[in-house]
Amino acid sequence: MTLILSGFLLGYTGAWLVMRYGDRLGTIDIPGHRSSHHKEVPKGAGLGILAALVFSSLMLQIPVFIWMPALVISLASFWGADKYILPVSQRLVIHFGCSLLFLVFFLSWKQADALSYAVWLPVLIFIVGTANFYNFMDGIDGIAGITGFLAFSLTGFYARLSGLDQAFFYLGLTLAFSCLGFLCLNIPRAKVFLGDVGSILLGFVFACLIVFLSQDLSDFMVMAAFLAPFYFDEMFTMVVRIKHGDSLIEPHRRHIYQILVNEAGIGHWKVALGYGMVQLAIGVSVIAAQPKGWKVLLGIYFLCGLMFAIFSIIIRRKFVADEN
Repeated sequence: MTLILSGFLLGYTGAWLVMRYGDRLGTIDIPGHRSSHHKEVPKGAGLGILAALVFSSLMLQIPVFIWMPALVISLASFWGADKYILPVSQRLVIHFGCSLLFLVFFLSWKQADALSYAVWLPVLIFIVGTANFYNFMDGIDGIAGITGFLAFSLTGFYARLSGLDQAFFYLGLTLAFSCLGFLCLNIPRAKVFLGDVGSILLGFVFACLIVFLSQDLSDFMVMAAFLAPFYFDEMFTMVVRIKHGDSLIEPHRRHIYQILVNEAGIGHWKVALGYGMVQLAIGVSVIAAQPKGWKVLLGIYFLCGLMFAIFSIIIRRKFVADEN
C-alpha cells in the first residue's frame, strides 16, 4: 500500500513541479490550429510517472530490461518532443531501438525457442505502435490519465488473478495511481499536460508488460484489450487519413475523440470518461470470457471493433463536412 501511495504522490508532485516551473524548463505547449485547447499550458508532467516507474521497479526488483529502455525512451521523448522538436524519423529510431533492446534481453532471459524469435518483428512493431498510438490519443484533458489508470489497474489485477509474479500486481497499481496523481492537475481543466515524456512512456511500458506477462495467445489478447478504445480510434482514423491521402505523421484533428470535443462540442472530461467506461467494459468482458478460449475473445474484438466502426462513421458524417 505504501508503494502504491508513493506512485500517487510522485505522479502528483511531478505534475505540480512542471505546472509551477514549466516556463523555466521551456516546455510550454502553445496551441495551434490543430490543438484542442486554446491557452498555453506546461507539458512534461509525465516525469512524475517516470519517477514512479523507476522507484517501484527498483523496490519490486522488476527486471532491468523492462524499466531501463522505458527510462531511455521517456527521457528522449522529453528532450526530443516536449523541450525541442526532433524530426519524426529520429524519434522513431529511438523508439525502435528501445523496443528492440527490450525484446533482445527479454528473449534471452526467457531462453526462448526458435518460434519465439520468428515473431520478434510483429512484436517489435506492436510495441512501437502502442507507444505512438498512446501519444496520438493524448489530445484532450483527462483521456491519457484515465486510460492509464484503468489500463494498468486491469493489468495488475489480471497478473494477480492469473497467479503471475505479484510484483507486477503492485507495479501495475503503482503506475495506475501515478496516473491518478497526474489527473488531479489535468482534469476537468488541464493545468498541465502529460507530454511525450509521459504518453510515449505509458504506451511503451504497457506493451512491454503485455509481452512479458503473456504465457500464450489468450493472455496477449486479454491484456491488449485493456487499451482497446485507443487501438480502435487510432486504427480507424488511420484508414480515414489514408483514404483522404493525408500524411500519417502530420498533426491532425480527425480522431473520434477530437471530433467529439471540437466539432460536437462535448466537454473534454465527458469524452475522456466515456472512453474510460468503454475501456473498463471491454476489459471486464475479456477477462470473463478468457476461459472460453481465444475464438470467443476474437469474437469480442470483432463485435467491439464493428460497433466502434459504425459509431465512427455516424460521428464523422454528422460533424465533419468533408466526409459527408
